[in-house]
Amino acid sequence: MQVAAQINNYIESVPPGRIITYGDFKDLQETKPQALAKALGRLVKKQVLIRQAKGTFYRPKKTLFGSVGPADEELISFLTRKGDEITGILTGQSVYLQLQIATQVPSVLTIASVAPRRKQGIGKIQVQYVRSYVDEILEADIPLLQLLEALRFIKKAQDCTPDDVVEAIKTRMTVLPQSDLERLVEMAESYPPMVRALCGCLCEGMVKTPDIGSLKGSLNPYTKYKVMVSDTVLKNKKAWGIM
Repeated sequence: MQVAAQINNYIESVPPGRIITYGDFKDLQETKPQALAKALGRLVKKQVLIRQAKGTFYRPKKTLFGSVGPADEELISFLTRKGDEITGILTGQSVYLQLQIATQVPSVLTIASVAPRRKQGIGKIQVQYVRSYVDEILEADIPLLQLLEALRFIKKAQDCTPDDVVEAIKTRMTVLPQSDLERLVEMAESYPPMVRALCGCLCEGMVKTPDIGSLKGSLNPYTKYKVMVSDTVLKNKKAWGIM
């Protein structure tokens, strides 16, 4: 089958809005990379494909209001997954939107990535990457990691206060099964001291308190963490060095 026909057959098989990369044509990328690049370039000129970023395309969806690009979910999946592997999770201001305690949309998406990556633009979206404190991200761990990420950036939260953040996390923690609380503590051990202190302090207030001895023992008893969370929200904060 000719290169153009092979590419066209694949493109027609995926729904509009799905992100397409050179990796989707692995055989051609290895055997005929120049022909692949030229064929995709021709499809961009014909507007069969829209170039989203370098080496990244999508087939536009036609509507009454014009062409529509990839949905937010598709873009996030593209940025945080590679095949079946989860390479990162949304963090920063996006976490507070997901917790429904903020409405301000970030101008730059922040992703906690397992592997170091450079800042990039994809379409009109700017993406920056920060370090993930866990080496492997499992699907079941994502909701728990997002709670830790919310604590990680609590001082930079926009459109919400530290009290809002802690209250939202506390509400979600109260309905977690014991096994999830234990897993939360286990992953918190990999995070910076401030996050460990906040997580331990929150867990200490749970009806079914997980084993937080490891978190307490990992902290310097003389270090103070200036978070500006109120006594009414974290009644035991002084015991954890939180101000």
